[in-house]
Amino acid sequence: MPKKMSWFSFAMVAARAFLQLRETRRRIIFYTILALLGVFALGNWPLASWLEEMPVRFLFYWAGCAFLAIFLFLLGLYDFLRIIKEYKDARERLR
Repeated sequence: MPKKMSWFSFAMVAARAFLQLRETRRRIIFYTILALLGVFALGNWPLASWLEEMPVRFLFYWAGCAFLAIFLFLLGLYDFLRIIKEYKDARERLR
């Protein structure tokens, strides 16, 4: 009987599967940008008074925004590095 896969192993396999194709990476980046802009806009206009009531709420909200921004930066960096690697591999094949 096969051993049960841990959550960490599953996350690693899923990340590799999602990030291999350029179109999938770009789609994830696009939706992350939309989510970040949407959350930022919600926090600045409709939720502003609700967030100002409690400092802990305010900090958690901005920590979530920071997490999305860092995640987006890392996705962009990974995409950039993969493009460079694909370019170098294609150059080597042409030689």
